[in-house]
Amino acid sequence: MPVRVLIVDDDPAFRRRGATLLAERGYQVVCEAETLELARAAIARARPDALLLDVTLPDGDGIAFAQELARADGAMRVLLTSSDAGAVPTRLLERSGAAGFVAKVDLAAADLTPYLG
Repeated sequence: MPVRVLIVDDDPAFRRRGATLLAERGYQVVCEAETLELARAAIARARPDALLLDVTLPDGDGIAFAQELARADGAMRVLLTSSDAGAVPTRLLERSGAAGFVAKVDLAAADLTPYLG
């Protein structure tokens, strides 16, 4: 059974590229969201196994959202991403509860299995 992923990013072009990349690797993209508000609704509705989550969103901070998800559930895997390769220093990643961080430019070449399952 494929891992069900929600993509949360405010850039529609990145969401399309991310969805294609994930599908090519056997993941099932169950939905997309451009804000944290929409992500919360999508999580409740679609019950994804994992999130590909942008660090900077129009209505909040992806790192704080990852922390919120880790405290609430802990089972949902979160892979943080950003166009800024230095956006998530190791100490923030450890505190976030996210499975990892991959810069957007490195996403296509990265092994996503350790992060998304």
